[in-house]
Amino acid sequence: MKQWAYVALICSTFAGALSLRAADTATLQTGGTNTLTLREFVQLVLQRNESLRARLLEYEISEKRTRGEQGIFEPELVLGYDRIDNERENTAEQRRSSGVQVFEEQNNVYNAGLEALVPSGAKVRLGYTLRDLRNNLQDPALGVIVTNGTRGEWQTFAGISLTQPVLKNAWLNATKASIRVAMLQSDVSFQEYRRQMMLVVSTAEAAYWNLYMAQEQVRFFHESVRVAESLVTDNQTKLDAGRGSELEVLEARAGLALRKSKQAEAEQKYFENVSQLRTLLAMSGEDAAALLQAADQPGIAVTTPPFYQSGQMALEQNPDYLAQLKKMKQEDVRVAYAKNQRLPQLDLKASYGLNGLGPDAGSSFEDVQEGGYPSWSIGAELRIPLIGGIKVKNDLAAAKLRKQQALVTLKDTETQILNAIQTALRKVSSAQESTSNYRSVVDYSTRLLETERTRLDAGRTTSRRVLEVDAAVFESKNAVVEAQVQYERALLELELVQGSLLQSRNLDLTQKEVRDRTTALLRAHGISEEQYQRFAQELQQRYEKRPTPNAKPPPPGRA
Repeated sequence: MKQWAYVALICSTFAGALSLRAADTATLQTGGTNTLTLREFVQLVLQRNESLRARLLEYEISEKRTRGEQGIFEPELVLGYDRIDNERENTAEQRRSSGVQVFEEQNNVYNAGLEALVPSGAKVRLGYTLRDLRNNLQDPALGVIVTNGTRGEWQTFAGISLTQPVLKNAWLNATKASIRVAMLQSDVSFQEYRRQMMLVVSTAEAAYWNLYMAQEQVRFFHESVRVAESLVTDNQTKLDAGRGSELEVLEARAGLALRKSKQAEAEQKYFENVSQLRTLLAMSGEDAAALLQAADQPGIAVTTPPFYQSGQMALEQNPDYLAQLKKMKQEDVRVAYAKNQRLPQLDLKASYGLNGLGPDAGSSFEDVQEGGYPSWSIGAELRIPLIGGIKVKNDLAAAKLRKQQALVTLKDTETQILNAIQTALRKVSSAQESTSNYRSVVDYSTRLLETERTRLDAGRTTSRRVLEVDAAVFESKNAVVEAQVQYERALLELELVQGSLLQSRNLDLTQKEVRDRTTALLRAHGISEEQYQRFAQELQQRYEKRPTPNAKPPPPGRA
């Protein structure tokens, strides 16, 4: 597991892949045949599957975006400094009043404040300004003579200012619009994660049953080849004893050659299915030499819910439908925000503060402490677009169209889901009925083959007839397996459309569980594999609580 390291462990865990304890962990050998149960195979796929990484990380990214949007209410400390060095000629009026031909000043302005946006949309600033004023007009009685001939004064202002929007950008619907959109996007990402998780599990299980069918077909051909080989041997013995014909031998040999050819094709199909499973397990290089074999058989038939119940379940759990619902809500928020932006901008402004003045910073601040020299203002500012607000008008029209588009997509998704449920229910019923019928054919064909073999030994039939009946036995057995696998696929399809696939396997973590566990692991960058295994035991127990379906009786002909 070292090559998958930290990030892979996080993603596979919270995609629902439940790591096993050391005693129960399924291991893969690079050589030989690895026999895996369905449970073990799905666990390995989820542990190794790379496609879940992107969805889980995308969900975490959306969570970070939500937290980032919520940061708009975070207060900010603002610090500032300005150096002002100014020299200018005074006007005639200024010269008469001051007696100074040229005005000179060298000021230092220090600012400090806290600024914040509050949920009502108001911008609040609590600030302090200190001005170190030095110019050639200052009275010696109030100032201090400095080296260049100018005198110094210190001016202080401390106060609070407030700008509250009344129409545009006002109140919670406008202020929190971006936060709500980000939160809904996080919900969409979670549903996309669930959808990817379901696709991985359903693909893995479908591939497992394909492997089961391929290996069963190989076994059936092995049995058929043994039948043909015994016919060749018996007919050759009869020919050598002068009791048979060369035609019987040729017919038996032709039947044997045909079955060996079909057996080679079945084996090739088996290896192709093994390759598909190795791809799902991300096995390459030396691991690609490992063979895989299915240990489980299709389970017994289960009772499927009626159409209306399946449809209701899908509308409550299907990730595509739920994601589209969240997108609809996103468009509702955007429309409401666009409507708010169409309003005129009317802002109420107010400020209150205290002024201080002195020959030094301390004495100027004393005036503020004593509450002297208050200053306040109150007013309003109105902004109205002269041509009706071209941008915001078109933004609102676009938002309404996007909402309509989302509604159409939601209805289309609902229609597709309901039709898919109806199709899946019919597939389940058809496959279940076919399995029962084909088992009857297998029983009949098997008894007929035994009868024909007895008649052949008595010389009352031909090898061709025996080979024909044997081919019918193979076809009926193969049809049973295909119907069983088709039934499992139909159940997977039904659970996938209903959105109940993860829940039925106890892998459907809630959004809060995924968020909390992912956040906890992301904080522990140096997590060791032992720590991770201990952490994953809780999720492992969730998976192990899933009841294992009762196994079906072995199909006819299985030893």
